[in-house]
Amino acid sequence: MAKYVIGVDGGTESLRAAVFDLEGRILGSHAVPYDTQYPHPGWAEQRPGDWWGALGGAVRGALAASGVAPGAVAALCVDTTCCTVVALGADGEPLRPALLWMDMRSAAQAARVAAADDPALQVNGGGRGPVSAEWMVPKALWLAEAEPEVYAAAATICEFQDYINRRLTGRRCASANCMAVRWHWDSSRGPPLSLLSKLGIPDLASKWPLVDGEGRPAVLAPGEAVGGLTEEAAAHVGLPPGLLVAQGGADAFIGMLGLGVVEPGQMALLTGSSHLQLGMVGKPLHGAGFFGTYSDAVLPGLHVIEGGQTSTGSVLAWFRRTCCPPGTPYSVLDAEAEAVPPGSEGLVALDHFQGNRTPHTDPLSRGALAGLTLKHGRGHVWRALMEGVAAGTAIILRTMAAAGYAPASIALAGGAANSPLWLQIHADMSGVPLRLTRCSDAPMLGCAILAAVAAGLYGSVGEAAGRMVGVEREVVPSPEGVEAYREPLRRYAALYPALAPIFRGEYDTHTHRGGALAPAPLPSPSPASGPSASAPSRPAASAPARLGPSSAPAWGPPPGPRSLLLAPSLLAADFAALGAACKEAEAAGADWLHVDVFDGSWELCPNFTLGPPVVAALRGATALPLDCHLAVQYPDRHLDALLAAVAGGPGGRPPGGGGAGGVTVHWEVAGPEAWAEGVEAEQRDSAAAARVAGWAARIRGYGLRAGVALAPSTPLPGALVGLARAGGVDQVLILAVDPGFGGQGFQGGVLGKVRELRAACPDLRIVVDGGISALTAPQAAGAGADVLVSGSWLFGHPQGLAAGLAELRAAAEGGAAAAVAP
Repeated sequence: MAKYVIGVDGGTESLRAAVFDLEGRILGSHAVPYDTQYPHPGWAEQRPGDWWGALGGAVRGALAASGVAPGAVAALCVDTTCCTVVALGADGEPLRPALLWMDMRSAAQAARVAAADDPALQVNGGGRGPVSAEWMVPKALWLAEAEPEVYAAAATICEFQDYINRRLTGRRCASANCMAVRWHWDSSRGPPLSLLSKLGIPDLASKWPLVDGEGRPAVLAPGEAVGGLTEEAAAHVGLPPGLLVAQGGADAFIGMLGLGVVEPGQMALLTGSSHLQLGMVGKPLHGAGFFGTYSDAVLPGLHVIEGGQTSTGSVLAWFRRTCCPPGTPYSVLDAEAEAVPPGSEGLVALDHFQGNRTPHTDPLSRGALAGLTLKHGRGHVWRALMEGVAAGTAIILRTMAAAGYAPASIALAGGAANSPLWLQIHADMSGVPLRLTRCSDAPMLGCAILAAVAAGLYGSVGEAAGRMVGVEREVVPSPEGVEAYREPLRRYAALYPALAPIFRGEYDTHTHRGGALAPAPLPSPSPASGPSASAPSRPAASAPARLGPSSAPAWGPPPGPRSLLLAPSLLAADFAALGAACKEAEAAGADWLHVDVFDGSWELCPNFTLGPPVVAALRGATALPLDCHLAVQYPDRHLDALLAAVAGGPGGRPPGGGGAGGVTVHWEVAGPEAWAEGVEAEQRDSAAAARVAGWAARIRGYGLRAGVALAPSTPLPGALVGLARAGGVDQVLILAVDPGFGGQGFQGGVLGKVRELRAACPDLRIVVDGGISALTAPQAAGAGADVLVSGSWLFGHPQGLAAGLAELRAAAEGGAAAAVAP
């Protein structure tokens, strides 16, 4: 009888299972989602029982889809997210929900771990740090300090991986992979006892599943036998009792095996919105500019080195979104770039749009284009951005090479594989051949490889990978390309050291957190001078703005003279301490709190921020009205949950209360079907207005302000003006920066829309969001805005948020007064 194996991938949002044959082909797969809870801002939890339920459904579904009989399955193996921490009682039952890998509540503890000056910290940049709040020790330290009763009652503190294996086999054990990459555990040294002692939790090592219930060593390498399915587990997943369960580990690292990275000198390059480099090393290495190495993390006797770039594919998406007509195909841009010679004729791009992970580990660094001339066109910029990302990878490889590791081949997976040009640039920049494999589900295939080896179907992981990982093609460096990129690489390497002082604000009086520049405070402009002096006066109906906290209702059009409101944007706050940021804003005298809700689905706003559960937690953390900006492709997916979160419950609040908030949707996504080719502009606007009016009615049904937003590139539609004049919406938000990310420059051209809208709708709330500082606030207020949203400038003010708000009010007051002066 033919034999098959099952690979299981326990992810952040769902658990997936697949049945594989021994050639690495998927015969059937199935996924079951589960929920994440967000009890407080920056916290993320899951219920271990949900994982178990999903596992049963996913395995049964995969078996059904494959047509394989349960008795033909030889073994299964599971990988999971890492580091997702579970506290279990003596009976093996969870004492509380699991702390998901993305949970940031232990940020303060992580800083103390990094400052402990312990040999175990060598894996964190050679001891230089940082240490992430994602890791095991900070999370366990938080449990010990914040929930001492849970910590004391915990017989086992482990991971998602260990919990699942225990439910499957009844054995208390740990994954050597997870421990090596996120627990500060070393195969030669064992647990980090001196580190735990310095932190005041020496007993944590005894709570880790280092031994099983029979006292046997239980730190199992990937592919080692955990045990057989218990009767209960077998009934749950639909497989025979006693079926072999092989040890897995952290998803990305097990994915190395699924890409055939099994020998020293091989590397996995996982591409998407960011890049992750994971390499196999034959000896331990530590140093600045990379993470690791992690000993025996994936295969015995080998070590893993880790590098990463924060913004890569997202940089190309940014350019396509902001600098190209909507819907421009990537293939067209690639063709234009291919016509440009290597090096982009002197144009060089720094890819640090969201900071740098390695080799500089600098969150303040930012992107740049240097060397622009009038000859350069769109193809030059596109190629320069591609080259900048590839150069970032090449510099990481050079950093690793200086420490003693140079990959001979790179297995690449993800979005970059879709661009032959970008693949060749990567190969030429790095000087290393790229391999592209057949199966895109690398973590599940990695599990299948481990299961096949554990079952004795292959003699080694290397043999199994050789049979089960199919290499479809290889991209080799061209000698001409390697030579052509020598000078561009030198130029790229010189950019960060030259620009870092600017990003850090070393030449400026005032800077904000995140590295973008903020102007020094200006005196209030007089009618004859200042940024608003040449602006047209408002119509007579527009009385001077009255600054300071408003006594007018927060819902609906303000009666009489408008109150100019200030709303700090939480997009620029510390996401690990959003509750504290709310309290700080409230104490500082803010009028509203601005909350950006992005799910990454909209091309104009690919970032991911907060969802309705976090908004509900924020609602409980402050008395300030929450002004939510919903920038997503499909608002109906989130609207009802968001409305309940902002309003404080399904029933909402009555209009007019000081605690009422608002929700703003985007005009651009109001009925995608209305934007089809061949539809007249008037018909498009009419359809959009009808959709916005429907959303506004739902929002008002919760007693909340209903708003509509316009991106900087969107002209002011006549249908929107008519809707606002008729009272169909309560506010219009004019974005002065591109949606999605903080720290951008103010686009003053949008103020023409503000003036036009104010002239047509004297009593409408008009919000200007983005790039607001002491320099730009007078311009926005002078144009007619009466709500100013500021994030980076306020939260990064050198004297604190309260001082920033006071400075912003004074500046805006001057601008508003200047606009109505005779």
